[in-house]
Amino acid sequence: MKDIIITSGGKNITPSEIENQLKFSPYVSDAVVIGDKRPYLTCLIMIDQENVEKYAQDQDIPFTNYASLCRAREIQDLIHREVEAVNAKFARVETIKKFYLIERQLTPEDEELTPTMKLKRSFVNKRYAAEIDAMYGERAVA
Repeated sequence: MKDIIITSGGKNITPSEIENQLKFSPYVSDAVVIGDKRPYLTCLIMIDQENVEKYAQDQDIPFTNYASLCRAREIQDLIHREVEAVNAKFARVETIKKFYLIERQLTPEDEELTPTMKLKRSFVNKRYAAEIDAMYGERAVA
């Protein structure tokens, strides 16, 4: 309950419900919903490397490393379909409008993760501020 998002329109949203639905996807290992004091929800997503690589290989999608896998249009489309499937379960105000795939593999040694490999919401908000702002059209990602 401690993590409640209050949108700029005053709607209270519990991000963990949406994040947990996203994690049911075999292609998503973790997700952080963003939207506090914002006009709509966005999401930072960490893909499941093993399942996404297998999907890419099965679909003949070229990639050289984890980052290139995240940037591949077909993988972006795959995750978009997963996000849309989750969006269908929620009210319009609770739907994710844009997402960003974290382009590096995170390990327990990374500050973004807890010891149980969950993304730390406050740290991720700071670390990916430019990407988050870009999803809201506030400034371009460098």
